[in-house]
Amino acid sequence: MDLSLKKTLLRYMLEADGDDVFIGKVHGLYTSRGSIVLQTVFQLLAGIDLPDGSSEEHWENTLQHRQKMMHRLERNISITTALSDYLQTQTEFLHHPRLIEAMQYENVVHETIHDNLTGLFNRPYFDEAYSQHVSLANRYLHDLTVIFLDIDNFKDINDTYGHLAGDEALKQIASVIDQEKRESDIAARYGGEEFVLLLTYTDNVSAFVFAERLRKKIETLDFCYQNQIIKLTVSGGIASFPLHSEDPQQLLQMADNAVYLAKGAGKNRITHFKEEKRRYLRVKIHQPVLAKELDFHSSQTFTGMSKDICVGGILFENDESLPLGALIKVRIPVTEGAPLILIGKVVRVEAFENGKYDIGMTTSFKEMDKIANTEIAGILHTRKVTE
Repeated sequence: MDLSLKKTLLRYMLEADGDDVFIGKVHGLYTSRGSIVLQTVFQLLAGIDLPDGSSEEHWENTLQHRQKMMHRLERNISITTALSDYLQTQTEFLHHPRLIEAMQYENVVHETIHDNLTGLFNRPYFDEAYSQHVSLANRYLHDLTVIFLDIDNFKDINDTYGHLAGDEALKQIASVIDQEKRESDIAARYGGEEFVLLLTYTDNVSAFVFAERLRKKIETLDFCYQNQIIKLTVSGGIASFPLHSEDPQQLLQMADNAVYLAKGAGKNRITHFKEEKRRYLRVKIHQPVLAKELDFHSSQTFTGMSKDICVGGILFENDESLPLGALIKVRIPVTEGAPLILIGKVVRVEAFENGKYDIGMTTSFKEMDKIANTEIAGILHTRKVTE
C-alpha cells in the first residue's frame, strides 16, 4: 500500500471544491504515475484491492455510471456514491459497504504513518517512501540524499534527568527538523534517538549545507527541563544517490556509517560518507597504559586505560588532554616484564562530561624504527667502550 499516495489523494478529496475538481486531480496524478493512482483511489474510497490491470477499466466505468445516475436523477451525484453503487450493482467486489467520515479516516491514516512521540513520520512509512523515491531517482536520473542524525550523549540525558526528559529532547529536536526541512523532504524518527531525512532532487553538497544549518540550529536550542538547561547536539551522516551508491540499502548503510565517523571525530558535526581505508583488525583491550610526550625530557608521564588496539594505532582513556599532533610513547603491560611500546601521533582528543578524555594515536613505524635504531646504536656504543 502506497501510504504517501493515499495521503495525497485524501487531501485532494478533502480540499477539492467539488467532485469534478477531485476527478481532475486524480486524472493528473494518473497521467504522471500510472495505474497505481487508480488502484489507490479504490482502496481509499471503497477499501478494496482490484485485480492487477483492471483499475483503468473500472474507473472509466465508474465515471460513466456517475453520468448516467445524474442524468436519471437530475441532480449531482458524488463520486463516492457513484462508485459504491457501481461496485454493488455492476461487480462482485463490494458486498457489505459501510460509511466512514473522511476526517476520521484521515486520523487513522495519520496514526498509521506517524511516530506518536515526535509527530514525524515513522520508520515503516519512511522505508516505503524511501524505496519509491529511489526508484524514481533511478528512473529519471536525479539526485537524492539521505541524512541520518543521532542525538549526542542521549543516554546521559536519560540517566541524569530521566526518560521524560529524554522524550522531551526528542520532541524538541523533531520540532526543529520539521521547521527547517522543505515540504518535499521526508523526515522520520528512525529508532531510539536517531532521525533520518530524505532529500529529493538534492545533491551531496546542498544536503551538507542544509544539514550543517540544522545542526547549528539544534546546538543553539534553549532546552530547559525542570529548571535545568540541557545542552543538545547531534552528529550526522550524509550519503547521496547516485554519487555514493545506487543500491537503496547500501546507501542507507553508508549514511548510517557516516554518523559513526562524525561521533569518532568529536560529535556535534556532520560527516560525508567516505570509504573506510583502515584494513586493520581492532581488538578490545583494557589494560593500564603509560603515555608520555617525546622530544620533551621533562614531560609528564600520564596514566590511562586502553580501550582498543590495532596495528594502526591505539585508543585509550586519560585524565588529561594531549595536544593534537603530539608525538607520544605508550607503554602497555601485555606480559610480565615485556611491555608493548607504541610510538605515534595524537590524532583524536574527545572530552567527556566525567572529566575523562579519549586519546586516539596512530602508530608511526618510522618513528619507532628511528628510536629502535638509536637505542641499538647506543647499546653497541656502550659495549665498544666497555671492551
